[in-house]
Amino acid sequence: MKRLLPGLLALSFPAFGEEIPVFNGNEVIVTATRFPSRPDISPFNVIVITREDIARSPARSLPELLMEQAGISGRNTTGTPDWSIDMRGFGMTGNQNTLVLLDGQRLNDIDQSTVKWSAIPVGAIERIEIMRNSGAVLYGDGASGGTINIITRAPRQGVAGEVKATVASYDTAALEGLLNIGGESAALRLAANHYESDGYRRNNRNVQKNLEGDLRFAAGKNDFSLKFGADSQDLRLPGNRLVDPTIGINQLETDPRGAATPNDYATRDGHHIGLGLNRALAFGEFAGEIAYRSKSEAIYNPTYPSSAWDRYLETDLDLLSVTPRLKIVGNAFGLPHSLVTGLDLMHWNYDSRGASSPSSVASPANHPSGTQRSLAFYAQDSVRLSDATMLQVGGRIQSIQYHVKDQVNPTNDQSQDRSPRAFELGLRHRIDNGTSLFGKLGRSFRVATVNDVYNSFTYTVNMLEPQTSHDREIGIEHRGGSYSLRGALYHMDLNNEIHFNVLTFENMNLSPTRRQGMELDGKLAIARSVELFANYTYTDAKFREGVYGGTDLSGKNIPNVPRHRATIGASWSLSEKTRLNGAVSYTSEQYFDNDQTNSFNQKMPDYTVVDLKLMHKEGNWTLAAGINNLLNEKYFTYGTRSTWTPGRYTAYPMAERNLALSVGYTFK
Repeated sequence: MKRLLPGLLALSFPAFGEEIPVFNGNEVIVTATRFPSRPDISPFNVIVITREDIARSPARSLPELLMEQAGISGRNTTGTPDWSIDMRGFGMTGNQNTLVLLDGQRLNDIDQSTVKWSAIPVGAIERIEIMRNSGAVLYGDGASGGTINIITRAPRQGVAGEVKATVASYDTAALEGLLNIGGESAALRLAANHYESDGYRRNNRNVQKNLEGDLRFAAGKNDFSLKFGADSQDLRLPGNRLVDPTIGINQLETDPRGAATPNDYATRDGHHIGLGLNRALAFGEFAGEIAYRSKSEAIYNPTYPSSAWDRYLETDLDLLSVTPRLKIVGNAFGLPHSLVTGLDLMHWNYDSRGASSPSSVASPANHPSGTQRSLAFYAQDSVRLSDATMLQVGGRIQSIQYHVKDQVNPTNDQSQDRSPRAFELGLRHRIDNGTSLFGKLGRSFRVATVNDVYNSFTYTVNMLEPQTSHDREIGIEHRGGSYSLRGALYHMDLNNEIHFNVLTFENMNLSPTRRQGMELDGKLAIARSVELFANYTYTDAKFREGVYGGTDLSGKNIPNVPRHRATIGASWSLSEKTRLNGAVSYTSEQYFDNDQTNSFNQKMPDYTVVDLKLMHKEGNWTLAAGINNLLNEKYFTYGTRSTWTPGRYTAYPMAERNLALSVGYTFK
C-alpha cells in the first residue's frame, strides 16, 4: 500500500477532468465505490433491488427477499424475520462472512448475533445493493461472502407520507408509517413500524417496534445529514423439535408447532445516531460520518422441567466509528481516473454477564468484557482504459487491537494485535452495446468475534488468527431490449477459517477450506403485461484438508450449505391497477450441522416453497393479499445431528401455509 498510493495520487492529480460516471437514467449505486456510480461500469458483480421490486415481491421479510437472488441462502431458528443470511456457502458462519450495511454503516457486531433485519422499517428503504464476494477493500472485515448495502429513502422537499396496516396468520398485525417534511434547505424523513405476532410455534410471540429518522440540511457548499433510530424487540423462544427413531419420537410430524422451551425469551433495545457531511470539491468530493450505535440484549434459557442448567445472559455492546473519505477525479496519460481513499476508525466495547437467573446476574458466574480498536486505510482507483474497458484496483490495510477478559475469572485475559490486509483487482470489458465480461482477483478477511474467542462453558479465552480468503471470479452480462442475462463462476480458497468444530468442541482456525460455484440469473419481459425472472446457484463448499478428533475431513462437505438453489418468479399485470406476483424457490438437501464427517445416515431434506401476492391500486390506496407456502410444504431450514445417538437430530420447523392482507394509503 505504501508503494501503491503515491502512484495512484500521481495519476489522479495532474489534470482534472470530467467525472467518469455519466448518469443517463440507469440505477445509481454507492456500494461499489462508497460514492455514487453506475452498476453497468463496475468490474464487480453488483445487482440492485429497487423499491418497486420490494413492493412487488411476495416475500414477507428482507432476508426472504434477498434469498430470491442467486448466491444467497438462509436459515431461521427463531421464527422471526431475522434470518441468518449466507452468501456463497459459509454455512453456520454465513452471517459473519456477509457484511450488511445501512447507508454504508455496518450492522454486523463483534458477537455472533445475526443482523436485526426486523429493526429496519421496510417503508424507509429506497433500494438494496448486493455486491457478491466483494467489499473488503472499502468496508473491511466480514465481506468474504459479499456485501449488502441497504439504502434508505432520502428526505425531499414538500410534505408527503404513507401509512400501511397488515393482518396475517398466527395473530400477526403490523402498522407502518412514513412521513416526509421538507423545505428549500432542510428536510426530514421519519419511518416507524409496530409488529406483533404469536408466531407459528407455541411460545414464539414477537413484539417489535422501530423508528428511523433522516434529517438533511444544506449550508453553503456543505450538505449535512443527521440519521438516528431506535428499536426494541420482545421475543419468546420455542426451541427445537426432536426426531429420535431409537425411542420412536418424531415431533416434526406429531407436534411441529410445539415448544421444547416454554419459558425461554430474549429482549433487545438498540439505538443509533450519526452525523454526515458531503462537500463537492473542484477535483472531486469529500464525505464522512461520525456514528454511534449501541444495543442491550438479554436471553433467558431455563431448562425444562429441571433447573440444573438454567442460563441467563445480559449483553451490552456499542460502536463509535469515524469514516472520512475523499474522491479525486482526474486524467493522467489520457486516461480518466477516479480514486477513492479514506480512513475507517472504529472502537467497540463489549460487556456481558452470565448467571443462572435474572435475579442472580448481579453476582455473575462469568463476566466477559472486550474492546476492539481498529484503524484502516484504503484506496481504490477506477481507470477507464478505453471506451469499452474499465480497470479497478484497490487495497486496504487495517490495524486491529483486541482485548478480551473475564472479570470474574481474571486469569482469563488475552490481547492481540493484528494487521490484516485486503486487495481487489477487477476488470470489465464491453464486447458490444449489450454484452460485457467482468472478472476479479481479491483477498478478504474476517476477524474473530468475542464469542469466537471466549468459551462460555469453560470461561476461557483463546485468541484466533484472522481468517483470510483468496478470491477469483469471472462473469458475463448481456442485456437485450426485453431481457437480461448474467452468469458468474467463482473460486475461494480460505485459510484459518474461524469455525466451531464439533469434533473438538471449540472455536478454532480450521485447516484450509474451499468454496466454488456458479450463479446464473435472468429477466424477461413478455409484451407489457408479464415479467419473468429466474436464477440458479450451484455451491461446492469443502474442507481441503485437516484431521480433527482422529477423523480426516479432506474433501468432506461443509454442513448447512445446499448444493443447488433455484428461484423462478413472475409479475403479471392483470390490468392497469392490478398485478399478481409469484415466486417458486427450491433448496436442495444439505448436511446437518455437526456432521462435518458427512457420516450421518441422512441429510436435511430438500424443499420447494411457493409464494403469491396480489396488489391493487385505487387512487392513493394500495390493497394487497398474499399467500406464503401455498403448497403447505413441511420443511425446516436448520437442523443439528446428535453426535451420540445414531439417527437422532433436532430441527426448527418453518411455518405452514399462511395468509396476509394489507391496506396502504399514500398522501402528498
